[in-house]
Amino acid sequence: MTLKKWIFGLTLSFISLSAFATDNVENGIHKIAEKGTVALTFDDGPTKEFTPQILAILKKYNIKATFFMVGMNAKAHPEIVEMVLADGHAINNHSQTHPMLTKLNDKQLQIEVAEPKEIIHKIIGKNTACLRYPFGASNQHVRDVIRQNGMVPVPMGFNSFDYDRPGTDKIVDWVLKNVHSGQVFLFHDGFAKREQTVAALPRIIEGIKKKGLGFSQICVG
Repeated sequence: MTLKKWIFGLTLSFISLSAFATDNVENGIHKIAEKGTVALTFDDGPTKEFTPQILAILKKYNIKATFFMVGMNAKAHPEIVEMVLADGHAINNHSQTHPMLTKLNDKQLQIEVAEPKEIIHKIIGKNTACLRYPFGASNQHVRDVIRQNGMVPVPMGFNSFDYDRPGTDKIVDWVLKNVHSGQVFLFHDGFAKREQTVAALPRIIEGIKKKGLGFSQICVG
């Protein structure tokens, strides 16, 4: 990963954590992990290749996670959405096509917020409780539109930087150096090759358990 991208992502991570610190619960929806636990979250899926692999690992360790799905990917792979639900994971909204929501006009923004909610509801019969804005980018207008559509806006949590594919060891080391009670970790199961995420996940889970922490979900409606 480049230094510029690393600094940008790190800044967004700290902004996200600051937001969590001052507003942990909204309309009864929890946006950070329970005390004594961390939350594993996955963005950008579902995909046929990587989402099932991640589900298998989570099932092995009996962990329930939270998936923020891109609408067009959910529509393309409804059977994977159903798999995620069947395994007891929380399913939420990550926009329709993964744009930077702050750059859209009002019509585009409404489509990006509302359409995935409808797609996911048609597949699983449940409404999404939250929308996590892509790239960690939001403003008051974006958050207002999310709320007007019946969802809670949530930031990305602590960035694992797995999207940069820096190597499995680096992903594991970075995450385990930043583990603490209440932490929300951001990983990805979609859009690109996520084999490093899949390889890192068991080691991350084992490392978190060794620190005496458990696992919980966020954005459970």
